[in-house]
Parts: sequence; C-alpha cells; structure tokens
Amino acid sequence: MISGFFKESIIKRAQEKKLVDIKLINLRDFAIDDYGTVDDRPYGGGAGMVLRIEPIYKALEKIKNQKSKIKSTNKNSKIILTTPKGKRFNQKIAQEFSKLDHLIVIAGHYEGIDERVLNFVNEEISLGDFIMTGGEVTSAAITDAVVRLIPGVLKKKEATLQETFNIKGENLLEYPQYTRPKSFKNLKVPKVLTGGNHEEIEKWRLKMAKENTLKKRPDLLDPV
Repeated sequence: MISGFFKESIIKRAQEKKLVDIKLINLRDFAIDDYGTVDDRPYGGGAGMVLRIEPIYKALEKIKNQKSKIKSTNKNSKIILTTPKGKRFNQKIAQEFSKLDHLIVIAGHYEGIDERVLNFVNEEISLGDFIMTGGEVTSAAITDAVVRLIPGVLKKKEATLQETFNIKGENLLEYPQYTRPKSFKNLKVPKVLTGGNHEEIEKWRLKMAKENTLKKRPDLLDPV
C-alpha cells in the first residue's frame, strides 16, 4: 500500500544517498497459519477484527535479530504503534525521532490491535483526532516528516531551521511567501520584500508569523 510512496521524491533520494534505510515488513509473512491469518475476533464480542499478538511479536523479534548485527544500542532505538488512542504527532516528536538510529513503526489496522502488544512498544502515536481504516498512511506521514530532518537529506540545511513550528526558535506558523510576478490581478507583493533591506524583511516575517499563528492556530501561542 505504501511502497510506492517511498520510491519517490526526497524519500527516494535519501535512500539512494544511503542517508536512511527503509524496510517494509509484511505482517502476513509472520501469519499464524498457511492462510496468512494475522487477525481474529475480539474476546467479549464486538464489530470488526483485531490484529493478533503472535505475528507482531515474531516480526519484532526478527527486526531485533537484524539490529543485533548493526552497531547501535537499544537506547537509541524506539518502537511506536500508530493508533488514534496515541499521543498526537507533531514537529517536536519528528525531531526527536530523527535523532534515533532505528525507528520501528507498527501500523495498526482493522478494529484495533491486541492490547498485549503495548508491552513491546515504547510509544503510541496518532496523526490526529480522526479514524482511518489503517495506520499505513500515518506510518508513511511519520516517515516523511522524520526523514526530511536527517542531516543531508534536504539540499539546504536552512530549510529545516526556518519553517512552520520553528520560526526564530518559536512555535509559530510560517510567514507568507511570494514570488514573481510582483503584481497579479492587482494583488501585489508587499513592498518590504522587494526593497532589499534584509533587517526589515526579517522583522516583517516574524511579525507576520505571529499574526498568522494568532489568526489560524492561537492554540500554539503561549498563554499570557
């Protein structure tokens, strides 16, 4: 479902440059029978199916065995589970994950996952307060957000130093951006951006970032 996503654009180039190694593991390779069964009905009844613990545990054990051949420590490795019950993913978490040697993402699916899996997981992560049919899209989004922060992945280092959620070190939305032409259907580029005064431009950008945040995401601002 998500293999094509990792073969395009920046994620593709990051792998070609050996800056990141992404492995997709099919849970059905660790199924409990020859039919590829990885789920079952929940005890106590209920709608839908629940992922069983055995296939997930076996997959994790294989990954750990592979990791043992690589020079790294468990302290610099993390296992996360995508679930709407988890902590909401954000840029700060992406930055933390980008510093890890290994990040294992278990994509939730169906009605849920056997609760005992949490005994082998470090964190539960959610993309937001909504429900999807599976955690594959969430896994791809987390991977994209993390990989772009790895040094060398983006051509310009500044690209990750000055962007939404990190404007002059503040948790702000990015300032407005403009390009040519200077005027389009009487909609003009602000004069400050074409004047060449970089100090004034920086002041304007910070001011607009704060105004943008106050208007669109006031929850990001520190309470007064």
